[in-house]
Amino acid sequence: MQLKEYEICPYTMAIIPYSDGSEAGSKVLEVNQEIYVQDSPLEIVKISCENFGSNFEGRKNSTKRLINVRHKPPIIIDPHTSTILFPTKSPTKPDCIWLVSRHIKDHYPEEGGKTKIIFSNNQTFILPISHGSFLNQYHNAASLQVAYEAKIRRARLLFLKQQGFKVFEDFGDHGLYWF
Repeated sequence: MQLKEYEICPYTMAIIPYSDGSEAGSKVLEVNQEIYVQDSPLEIVKISCENFGSNFEGRKNSTKRLINVRHKPPIIIDPHTSTILFPTKSPTKPDCIWLVSRHIKDHYPEEGGKTKIIFSNNQTFILPISHGSFLNQYHNAASLQVAYEAKIRRARLLFLKQQGFKVFEDFGDHGLYWF
């Protein structure tokens, strides 16, 4: 399937630069299909940021503020579904691959300084980056998710307190309680 434009969604697992010799674009791995898109991976990320209420620079600035990561920052695309992508290289590099953190089921170091990842649908992919570099990027994405969710919890707690509810936070699976 060839598309002119693509919007990152909950089924998106990875956005990979693609070239068949005459045309360049992206190969998007979704849970149940591969889609070829005319836009570069970075263009897809930028368009998706805008479609979810911000722009790429705003999302980068948010990452800097929340977890103080400036180099190869993970990006929250859709805050409502916690869709967070992270780049394998500088986003401006034409061979940068973007991965959706929640679809990474497992990962292993491979020979030659590469990394094997297994996606949520059990599809495997070999990344042309070291396992150490992958782990750093993957952990930055996890840190961003934790920091963002903590900020949302604090905002909800403050709102409920301002409404006169007696609120306490349980750090287990149940979130906020009020009465």
